Amino acid sequence: MQDDPIVVIGAGVIGTMTARALAKRGRRVTVIERLPGPAQLCSRGNAGIMAVGHAKAWAEPAAIPALGQALLGRAPGIRVTRLMDPALWRWGVEFLRHCTTAANKVNTDRERRLSRYSRDMLHAAEAEMGLPAATWHAGALYLFQDAAQFRNYAAKVGAGAEITALSRDDLIAREPGLAAMRDRLAGGLLSRIDSVGDCHLFTGRTAAWAAENGVEFRYDTDVTGFTRANGRITAVQTDAGPIACAGVVLATGVETPDLTRPLGFAPAIYPVKGYSGTWRITDPAGVPKLPFVDETELLAVANYGDRLRVTAIAEFAGRDRSLPADRVKLLDAYVRRSFGAAVDLDHPEFWTGLRPTTPAGPPYLGRVRRFENLWINAGHGQLGWTMSLGAAEILAQAMAGEPPALRDVSSRARWLEAL
Repeated sequence: MQDDPIVVIGAGVIGTMTARALAKRGRRVTVIERLPGPAQLCSRGNAGIMAVGHAKAWAEPAAIPALGQALLGRAPGIRVTRLMDPALWRWGVEFLRHCTTAANKVNTDRERRLSRYSRDMLHAAEAEMGLPAATWHAGALYLFQDAAQFRNYAAKVGAGAEITALSRDDLIAREPGLAAMRDRLAGGLLSRIDSVGDCHLFTGRTAAWAAENGVEFRYDTDVTGFTRANGRITAVQTDAGPIACAGVVLATGVETPDLTRPLGFAPAIYPVKGYSGTWRITDPAGVPKLPFVDETELLAVANYGDRLRVTAIAEFAGRDRSLPADRVKLLDAYVRRSFGAAVDLDHPEFWTGLRPTTPAGPPYLGRVRRFENLWINAGHGQLGWTMSLGAAEILAQAMAGEPPALRDVSSRARWLEAL
Protein backbone atom coordinates (compact mmCIF):
# COMPACT_ATOMS: atom_id res chain seq x y z
CA MET A 1 0.00 0.00 0.00
CA GLN A 2 1.12 3.57 -0.72
CA ASP A 3 0.85 4.57 2.97
CA ASP A 4 3.17 1.74 3.98
CA PRO A 5 6.78 2.75 4.63
CA ILE A 6 9.75 2.37 2.37
CA VAL A 7 11.95 -0.17 4.14
CA VAL A 8 15.67 0.50 4.02
CA ILE A 9 17.66 -2.58 5.00
CA GLY A 10 20.97 -1.65 6.63
CA ALA A 11 21.88 1.23 8.96
CA GLY A 12 25.46 1.78 7.87
CA VAL A 13 26.44 5.08 6.31
CA ILE A 14 24.76 4.13 3.00
CA GLY A 15 21.44 3.05 4.51
CA THR A 16 21.29 5.94 6.97
CA MET A 17 21.96 8.54 4.27
CA THR A 18 19.34 6.87 2.07
CA ALA A 19 16.78 7.04 4.87
CA ARG A 20 17.56 10.73 5.35
CA ALA A 21 17.21 11.51 1.63
CA LEU A 22 13.83 9.75 1.48
CA ALA A 23 12.55 11.36 4.68
CA LYS A 24 13.44 14.81 3.30
CA ARG A 25 10.94 14.07 0.52
CA GLY A 26 8.15 13.31 2.97
CA ARG A 27 8.30 9.53 2.65
CA ARG A 28 7.62 7.23 5.59
CA VAL A 29 10.79 5.23 6.18
CA THR A 30 11.61 2.23 8.34
CA VAL A 31 15.24 1.16 8.67
CA ILE A 32 15.98 -2.45 9.62
CA GLU A 33 19.37 -3.26 11.13
CA ARG A 34 20.44 -6.57 12.65
CA LEU A 35 22.97 -4.91 14.98
CA PRO A 36 22.19 -2.74 18.06
CA GLY A 37 22.89 0.61 16.38
CA PRO A 38 23.97 2.46 13.24
CA ALA A 39 27.38 2.24 11.56
CA GLN A 40 28.59 -0.83 13.44
CA LEU A 41 30.39 -2.69 10.62
CA CYS A 42 32.18 -1.23 7.58
CA SER A 43 31.19 2.33 8.60
CA ARG A 44 32.69 2.07 12.09
CA GLY A 45 36.49 2.29 11.85
CA ASN A 46 37.37 3.42 8.34
CA ALA A 47 39.88 6.13 7.47
CA GLY A 48 37.29 8.89 7.20
CA ILE A 49 38.89 10.51 4.17
CA MET A 50 36.39 11.64 1.54
CA ALA A 51 38.99 10.87 -1.08
CA VAL A 52 37.69 12.55 -4.22
CA GLY A 53 41.28 12.90 -5.46
CA HIS A 54 41.75 9.18 -4.90
CA ALA A 55 38.52 8.04 -6.55
CA LYS A 56 39.59 5.61 -9.24
CA ALA A 57 38.53 2.14 -10.25
CA TRP A 58 40.79 -0.66 -9.01
CA ALA A 59 40.27 -2.64 -12.20
CA GLU A 60 42.94 -1.48 -14.68
CA PRO A 61 45.71 -3.12 -16.71
CA ALA A 62 48.23 -2.58 -13.88
CA ALA A 63 45.99 -4.51 -11.48
CA ILE A 64 46.76 -7.82 -13.20
CA PRO A 65 50.49 -7.95 -12.32
CA ALA A 66 49.68 -6.43 -8.91
CA LEU A 67 47.35 -9.34 -8.16
CA GLY A 68 50.05 -11.73 -9.31
CA GLN A 69 52.45 -10.16 -6.82
CA ALA A 70 49.77 -10.41 -4.12
CA LEU A 71 49.34 -14.14 -4.78
CA LEU A 72 53.10 -14.51 -4.27
CA GLY A 73 52.96 -12.46 -1.08
CA ARG A 74 55.02 -9.63 -2.57
CA ALA A 75 52.44 -6.80 -2.65
CA PRO A 76 52.69 -4.57 0.45
CA GLY A 77 49.05 -3.59 0.67
CA ILE A 78 47.19 -6.51 -0.93
CA ARG A 79 46.73 -9.98 0.58
CA VAL A 80 44.93 -13.04 -0.75
CA THR A 81 44.23 -15.47 2.08
CA ARG A 82 41.12 -17.26 0.78
CA LEU A 83 42.31 -18.22 -2.69
CA MET A 84 39.99 -21.21 -3.06
CA ASP A 85 36.84 -19.24 -2.27
CA PRO A 86 34.45 -19.87 -5.23
CA ALA A 87 32.89 -16.43 -4.71
CA LEU A 88 36.31 -14.83 -5.17
CA TRP A 89 36.87 -16.68 -8.45
CA ARG A 90 33.47 -15.63 -9.80
CA TRP A 91 34.12 -12.04 -8.77
CA GLY A 92 37.69 -12.19 -10.07
CA VAL A 93 36.71 -13.28 -13.57
CA GLU A 94 34.41 -10.29 -13.87
CA PHE A 95 37.05 -8.01 -12.34
CA LEU A 96 39.53 -9.07 -15.05
CA ARG A 97 36.98 -8.15 -17.73
CA HIS A 98 37.17 -4.57 -16.47
CA CYS A 99 40.99 -4.46 -16.43
CA THR A 100 41.22 -2.64 -19.75
CA THR A 101 42.20 0.96 -20.33
CA ALA A 102 38.81 1.78 -21.83
CA ALA A 103 36.80 0.18 -19.01
CA ASN A 104 38.97 1.81 -16.36
CA LYS A 105 38.39 5.23 -17.89
CA VAL A 106 34.61 4.79 -17.82
CA ASN A 107 34.48 3.32 -14.31
CA THR A 108 36.89 5.89 -12.86
CA ASP A 109 34.82 8.72 -14.36
CA ARG A 110 31.69 7.29 -12.72
CA GLU A 111 33.38 7.08 -9.34
CA ARG A 112 34.86 10.57 -9.53
CA ARG A 113 31.64 12.28 -10.55
CA LEU A 114 29.65 10.56 -7.81
CA SER A 115 32.38 11.24 -5.24
CA ARG A 116 32.61 14.93 -6.12
CA TYR A 117 28.84 15.37 -6.00
CA SER A 118 28.66 13.61 -2.65
CA ARG A 119 31.54 15.49 -1.06
CA ASP A 120 30.03 18.82 -2.11
CA MET A 121 26.85 17.95 -0.18
CA LEU A 122 28.55 17.25 3.15
CA HIS A 123 28.93 20.73 4.64
CA ALA A 124 25.37 21.68 3.67
CA ALA A 125 24.05 18.44 5.20
CA GLU A 126 25.67 19.24 8.56
CA ALA A 127 24.14 22.72 8.51
CA GLU A 128 20.73 21.45 7.40
CA MET A 129 20.56 18.93 10.24
CA GLY A 130 22.00 21.35 12.80
CA LEU A 131 24.94 19.04 13.51
CA PRO A 132 28.20 20.21 15.04
CA ALA A 133 30.78 20.76 12.29
CA ALA A 134 32.92 17.62 12.57
CA THR A 135 34.28 17.37 9.05
CA TRP A 136 37.18 19.32 7.59
CA HIS A 137 37.40 20.44 3.97
CA ALA A 138 41.00 21.64 3.62
CA GLY A 139 42.13 18.80 1.32
CA ALA A 140 44.39 15.78 1.65
CA LEU A 141 47.93 14.69 0.80
CA TYR A 142 49.15 11.75 -1.27
CA LEU A 143 52.68 10.81 -0.19
CA PHE A 144 55.33 8.81 -2.06
CA GLN A 145 58.46 7.14 -0.75
CA ASP A 146 59.61 6.10 -4.22
CA ALA A 147 60.82 8.88 -6.56
CA ALA A 148 59.87 7.07 -9.77
CA GLN A 149 56.41 6.30 -8.41
CA PHE A 150 55.99 9.96 -7.49
CA ARG A 151 57.02 11.17 -10.95
CA ASN A 152 54.72 8.71 -12.72
CA TYR A 153 51.74 9.52 -10.54
CA ALA A 154 52.30 13.28 -10.79
CA ALA A 155 52.52 13.01 -14.58
CA LYS A 156 49.17 11.17 -14.71
CA VAL A 157 47.20 13.65 -12.64
CA GLY A 158 48.91 16.78 -14.00
CA ALA A 159 49.04 20.16 -12.28
CA GLY A 160 46.24 22.61 -11.69
CA ALA A 161 44.13 24.44 -9.17
CA GLU A 162 42.85 21.24 -7.54
CA ILE A 163 46.04 19.14 -7.34
CA THR A 164 49.57 20.42 -6.73
CA ALA A 165 52.84 18.46 -6.68
CA LEU A 166 55.02 19.13 -3.63
CA SER A 167 58.68 18.32 -3.03
CA ARG A 168 59.77 16.69 0.22
CA ASP A 169 60.80 20.08 1.65
CA ASP A 170 57.50 21.61 0.57
CA LEU A 171 55.62 18.80 2.33
CA ILE A 172 57.48 19.30 5.60
CA ALA A 173 57.09 23.08 5.40
CA ARG A 174 53.35 22.67 4.93
CA GLU A 175 52.95 19.84 7.44
CA PRO A 176 55.66 19.88 10.17
CA GLY A 177 53.93 16.83 11.67
CA LEU A 178 55.52 14.81 8.83
CA ALA A 179 59.04 15.63 10.04
CA ALA A 180 59.70 12.13 11.39
CA MET A 181 59.00 10.79 7.88
CA ARG A 182 61.36 13.20 6.11
CA ASP A 183 64.04 10.65 5.19
CA ARG A 184 61.46 8.32 3.67
CA LEU A 185 59.58 10.85 1.53
CA ALA A 186 60.26 11.49 -2.15
CA GLY A 187 57.41 13.95 -2.65
CA GLY A 188 53.67 14.25 -2.61
CA LEU A 189 50.50 15.72 -4.03
CA LEU A 190 48.08 18.11 -2.38
CA SER A 191 44.47 17.50 -3.40
CA ARG A 192 42.32 20.46 -2.43
CA ILE A 193 39.04 18.66 -3.18
CA ASP A 194 39.20 16.07 -0.37
CA SER A 195 37.63 16.19 3.08
CA VAL A 196 37.92 14.19 6.27
CA GLY A 197 35.63 13.29 9.16
CA ASP A 198 34.55 10.49 11.47
CA CYS A 199 32.12 8.41 9.40
CA HIS A 200 30.84 6.54 12.47
CA LEU A 201 30.12 9.77 14.35
CA PHE A 202 28.44 11.45 11.38
CA THR A 203 26.28 8.40 10.67
CA GLY A 204 25.19 8.16 14.30
CA ARG A 205 24.26 11.83 14.41
CA THR A 206 22.37 11.55 11.12
CA ALA A 207 20.45 8.52 12.42
CA ALA A 208 19.48 10.50 15.52
CA TRP A 209 18.29 13.40 13.33
CA ALA A 210 16.33 11.03 11.11
CA ALA A 211 14.68 9.37 14.11
CA GLU A 212 13.63 12.80 15.40
CA ASN A 213 12.15 13.51 11.97
CA GLY A 214 9.94 10.48 11.69
CA VAL A 215 12.24 7.66 10.49
CA GLU A 216 11.70 4.45 12.43
CA PHE A 217 14.82 2.44 13.22
CA ARG A 218 14.39 -1.21 14.16
CA TYR A 219 17.69 -2.46 15.54
CA ASP A 220 18.52 -6.04 16.59
CA THR A 221 16.25 -7.22 13.77
CA ASP A 222 17.18 -9.83 11.17
CA VAL A 223 15.66 -9.89 7.69
CA THR A 224 14.65 -13.47 6.85
CA GLY A 225 12.99 -13.02 3.45
CA PHE A 226 10.46 -11.16 1.33
CA THR A 227 6.80 -11.53 0.45
CA ARG A 228 6.20 -11.04 -3.30
CA ALA A 229 3.11 -10.46 -5.43
CA ASN A 230 2.61 -9.21 -8.99
CA GLY A 231 6.20 -8.10 -9.48
CA ARG A 232 6.40 -6.22 -6.20
CA ILE A 233 7.82 -6.74 -2.73
CA THR A 234 4.79 -6.42 -0.46
CA ALA A 235 6.46 -7.16 2.88
CA VAL A 236 9.86 -7.70 4.43
CA GLN A 237 9.97 -10.78 6.63
CA THR A 238 11.98 -10.43 9.85
CA ASP A 239 12.62 -12.44 12.98
CA ALA A 240 10.26 -9.99 14.72
CA GLY A 241 7.47 -10.43 12.18
CA PRO A 242 6.57 -9.05 8.72
CA ILE A 243 6.75 -5.37 7.80
CA ALA A 244 4.42 -4.29 5.00
CA CYS A 245 6.18 -1.95 2.61
CA ALA A 246 5.67 0.41 -0.31
CA GLY A 247 9.23 -0.23 -1.45
CA VAL A 248 12.55 -1.68 -0.35
CA VAL A 249 16.10 -0.37 -0.56
CA LEU A 250 18.98 -2.81 -0.13
CA ALA A 251 21.83 -0.98 1.59
CA THR A 252 23.29 -4.23 2.84
CA GLY A 253 26.92 -4.19 1.73
CA VAL A 254 28.63 -7.57 1.54
CA GLU A 255 25.48 -9.37 2.70
CA THR A 256 23.44 -8.23 -0.30
CA PRO A 257 23.86 -11.46 -2.33
CA ASP A 258 22.63 -13.51 0.65
CA LEU A 259 19.34 -11.62 0.65
CA THR A 260 18.83 -11.52 -3.11
CA ARG A 261 19.59 -15.11 -4.15
CA PRO A 262 16.07 -16.26 -3.20
CA LEU A 263 14.81 -13.43 -5.43
CA GLY A 264 16.68 -14.82 -8.43
CA PHE A 265 19.80 -12.66 -8.67
CA ALA A 266 23.10 -12.17 -6.84
CA PRO A 267 25.05 -8.90 -7.17
CA ALA A 268 28.78 -9.39 -7.68
CA ILE A 269 29.87 -7.83 -4.39
CA TYR A 270 32.94 -9.28 -2.70
CA PRO A 271 34.15 -8.44 0.83
CA VAL A 272 37.60 -6.81 0.69
CA LYS A 273 38.88 -6.77 4.23
CA GLY A 274 40.56 -3.72 5.71
CA TYR A 275 42.18 -2.91 9.05
CA SER A 276 42.52 0.22 11.15
CA GLY A 277 44.08 1.40 14.38
CA THR A 278 43.18 4.50 16.40
CA TRP A 279 45.59 6.28 18.75
CA ARG A 280 44.99 9.16 21.16
CA ILE A 281 47.04 12.20 20.12
CA THR A 282 49.27 13.51 22.92
CA ASP A 283 51.25 16.11 20.93
CA PRO A 284 49.20 17.78 18.16
CA ALA A 285 52.36 19.33 16.66
CA GLY A 286 53.78 15.86 16.03
CA VAL A 287 51.07 14.69 13.62
CA PRO A 288 49.93 16.23 10.32
CA LYS A 289 46.69 18.20 10.30
CA LEU A 290 45.74 17.14 6.78
CA PRO A 291 44.81 13.50 6.14
CA PHE A 292 47.09 11.58 3.80
CA VAL A 293 47.41 8.42 1.80
CA ASP A 294 50.84 6.80 1.73
CA GLU A 295 50.80 5.56 -1.85
CA THR A 296 53.98 3.50 -1.40
CA GLU A 297 53.05 1.57 1.75
CA LEU A 298 49.31 1.80 0.93
CA LEU A 299 48.09 3.21 4.23
CA ALA A 300 45.71 6.08 4.98
CA VAL A 301 46.14 8.41 7.96
CA ALA A 302 43.56 10.85 9.35
CA ASN A 303 43.72 13.34 12.22
CA TYR A 304 40.37 13.71 14.02
CA GLY A 305 41.64 16.40 16.37
CA ASP A 306 42.10 14.20 19.42
CA ARG A 307 42.66 10.86 17.65
CA LEU A 308 44.86 9.57 14.87
CA ARG A 309 43.47 6.81 12.68
CA VAL A 310 45.56 4.63 10.37
CA THR A 311 44.02 2.16 7.92
CA ALA A 312 45.68 -0.38 5.68
CA ILE A 313 45.50 -3.54 3.58
CA ALA A 314 43.07 -4.82 0.98
CA GLU A 315 42.68 -8.48 1.90
CA PHE A 316 40.68 -11.08 0.01
CA ALA A 317 39.67 -13.29 2.92
CA GLY A 318 36.00 -14.08 2.34
CA ARG A 319 33.80 -13.22 5.32
CA ASP A 320 36.60 -13.63 7.87
CA ARG A 321 36.45 -10.81 10.44
CA SER A 322 39.35 -11.92 12.65
CA LEU A 323 42.15 -9.53 13.65
CA PRO A 324 45.46 -11.37 13.05
CA ALA A 325 48.44 -10.24 15.12
CA ASP A 326 50.63 -9.54 12.07
CA ARG A 327 48.08 -7.06 10.68
CA VAL A 328 47.96 -5.22 14.00
CA LYS A 329 51.77 -5.24 14.09
CA LEU A 330 51.97 -3.62 10.64
CA LEU A 331 49.78 -0.70 11.72
CA ASP A 332 51.55 -0.33 15.06
CA ALA A 333 54.99 -0.32 13.45
CA TYR A 334 54.02 2.39 10.97
CA VAL A 335 52.69 4.66 13.70
CA ARG A 336 55.70 4.08 15.97
CA ARG A 337 58.23 5.10 13.36
CA SER A 338 56.16 7.96 11.95
CA PHE A 339 54.38 9.51 14.95
CA GLY A 340 55.55 7.53 17.97
CA ALA A 341 56.43 10.60 20.05
CA ALA A 342 53.07 12.26 19.42
CA VAL A 343 50.51 9.55 20.30
CA ASP A 344 49.65 7.24 23.17
CA LEU A 345 51.29 4.00 22.03
CA ASP A 346 50.02 1.97 24.96
CA HIS A 347 46.26 2.10 24.37
CA PRO A 348 45.43 1.82 20.66
CA GLU A 349 42.11 0.44 19.42
CA PHE A 350 42.16 -1.90 16.43
CA TRP A 351 39.33 -2.76 14.04
CA THR A 352 38.64 -4.74 10.91
CA GLY A 353 35.82 -4.38 8.39
CA LEU A 354 34.67 -5.76 5.05
CA ARG A 355 34.46 -3.30 2.16
CA PRO A 356 31.65 -4.32 -0.24
CA THR A 357 33.40 -4.16 -3.62
CA THR A 358 32.06 -4.56 -7.16
CA PRO A 359 34.27 -5.86 -9.99
CA ALA A 360 33.98 -2.62 -11.98
CA GLY A 361 34.40 -0.28 -9.01
CA PRO A 362 31.26 1.92 -8.96
CA PRO A 363 28.40 0.78 -6.72
CA TYR A 364 25.19 -0.88 -7.83
CA LEU A 365 22.69 1.95 -7.77
CA GLY A 366 19.17 1.72 -9.20
CA ARG A 367 16.03 -0.40 -9.46
CA VAL A 368 16.06 -4.18 -9.71
CA ARG A 369 14.42 -5.12 -13.03
CA ARG A 370 12.32 -7.99 -11.68
CA PHE A 371 10.52 -5.87 -9.08
CA GLU A 372 9.04 -2.43 -9.61
CA ASN A 373 9.63 -1.35 -5.99
CA LEU A 374 12.99 -2.98 -5.11
CA TRP A 375 16.04 -0.73 -5.21
CA ILE A 376 19.71 -1.20 -4.43
CA ASN A 377 22.42 1.09 -3.06
CA ALA A 378 25.37 -1.20 -2.34
CA GLY A 379 28.93 -2.03 -3.36
CA HIS A 380 30.79 1.23 -2.73
CA GLY A 381 34.09 -0.46 -1.84
CA GLN A 382 36.61 1.76 -0.08
CA LEU A 383 34.62 4.88 -1.05
CA GLY A 384 31.41 4.28 0.91
CA TRP A 385 31.84 7.35 3.13
CA THR A 386 32.96 9.38 0.13
CA MET A 387 29.95 8.44 -2.03
CA SER A 388 27.27 8.03 0.62
CA LEU A 389 25.41 11.34 0.51
CA GLY A 390 25.47 11.55 -3.28
CA ALA A 391 24.39 7.96 -3.89
CA ALA A 392 21.53 8.33 -1.42
CA GLU A 393 20.36 11.58 -3.01
CA ILE A 394 20.40 10.19 -6.55
CA LEU A 395 18.51 7.06 -5.51
CA ALA A 396 15.88 9.11 -3.64
CA GLN A 397 15.50 11.34 -6.70
CA ALA A 398 14.86 8.30 -8.89
CA MET A 399 12.39 6.82 -6.43
CA ALA A 400 10.49 10.12 -6.33
CA GLY A 401 10.50 10.53 -10.12
CA GLU A 402 12.66 13.66 -9.94
CA PRO A 403 15.20 14.63 -12.63
CA PRO A 404 18.52 13.01 -11.70
CA ALA A 405 21.35 15.26 -10.54
CA LEU A 406 23.78 12.79 -12.15
CA ARG A 407 23.47 10.11 -14.79
CA ASP A 408 25.52 7.00 -15.54
CA VAL A 409 27.30 6.53 -12.19
CA SER A 410 26.33 2.93 -11.37
CA SER A 411 28.00 -0.36 -12.25
CA ARG A 412 26.07 -2.23 -14.93
CA ALA A 413 24.32 -5.59 -14.48
CA ARG A 414 21.63 -7.50 -16.38
CA TRP A 415 19.35 -7.50 -13.34
CA LEU A 416 19.64 -3.74 -12.74
CA GLU A 417 18.06 -0.57 -14.17
CA ALA A 418 21.24 1.31 -13.43
CA LEU A 419 21.33 5.01 -12.56
